[in-house]
Amino acid sequence: AQSDEPVAVGKATLRAVGDIYLTDAMLDAAILPDGSYDFTAQFADVIPALADADLTLANFEGNFDSAPFGKDLASYPDALAKTLAAAGIDLLQTANTYSIFNGIVGMERTKSVIEAQGMTAFGTYTSAQDREKNQVVLREVNGIRIAFVAFTKGLGGMGLPTGAEYCVNLLYTDYTSNYENIDYDGIRAVMKAARAMNPDIIVASLHWGSEDTREVSKSQENIANLLIDCGADLILGSHSHLAAPIEERAVRMDNGEDKTVVIAYGLGDLSAVDEGGSTIGVMLDLEITKDSTGDAYFSKVNYRAVGAVDRGEEIQNRYRVLDIDSALALYEANYYDRVSSSLYESLKTARERLEGYVHPAEEETE
Repeated sequence: AQSDEPVAVGKATLRAVGDIYLTDAMLDAAILPDGSYDFTAQFADVIPALADADLTLANFEGNFDSAPFGKDLASYPDALAKTLAAAGIDLLQTANTYSIFNGIVGMERTKSVIEAQGMTAFGTYTSAQDREKNQVVLREVNGIRIAFVAFTKGLGGMGLPTGAEYCVNLLYTDYTSNYENIDYDGIRAVMKAARAMNPDIIVASLHWGSEDTREVSKSQENIANLLIDCGADLILGSHSHLAAPIEERAVRMDNGEDKTVVIAYGLGDLSAVDEGGSTIGVMLDLEITKDSTGDAYFSKVNYRAVGAVDRGEEIQNRYRVLDIDSALALYEANYYDRVSSSLYESLKTARERLEGYVHPAEEETE
């Protein structure tokens, strides 16, 4: 007898990490004797986890602009783009605080450098025509169509240059001041364009919330609800630099069918660490399955701990971006290139706390 149960006809894996930027100490450590830069060693440990997915995306907090380079200048050497591409990153969100930090010319050069390395910059546009054509990035993997859109809460207090209003997707109409008036019409228009491409999954990458807080604001909740109403299946948050809750929400759609939407309010930082420090963030690890009825859904929702460490000034390649779960396992297996015992204890404690941030205990209601 034949079964009417739907069967899987395609699977795709998706990885997402948060903010990519570097501290000045990390930049200095990457300078070669000839004055060029090489970031390969800094990212080597996280490459297996980043590359082992059909699509990997991140938020790039900066520009590939001219020297001098540095975090406060939001400008990084082109060599960083080369390393990120070699590490397996496919899409870089460029809609964020730093989109036009170095002007429209800096934004345009950033997109060109990213795309020259075979990656896609999404969320910023070099012309009205570019916006019309590329406001939604569509990727097809194993028969699964995934649409990506990106928005930013603001531009570091700067306003869009006259005549270049097309250049970035914004979440608020008062984006230079209070971040109170959600741009409902603008968000709906982008999401309408995404739905028009007939994707199986819509991913919205958002530079939102406040820095250095895990708290989800009412405004963020309202934006998430709006995006879900407009068809978003996955919401990826950046900007806070801290890992925040990951929610799997059951949603009933207009056609009466149910689906699960994943909201990662904040993925934290991937790569930045100050001298003597360590950081911890999230790599979201998703599997999308499409079945014989044509439905696509998240068949796996997991995460790994990632972050950056200073291993000490006496160690060659002292600054490293780590797959922290792997680093802890390698230490416990007495691997030759393991982290120090003090760093292990610090990372182990941070990893235990991370679970509470990502999956906070639900408050009891009376």
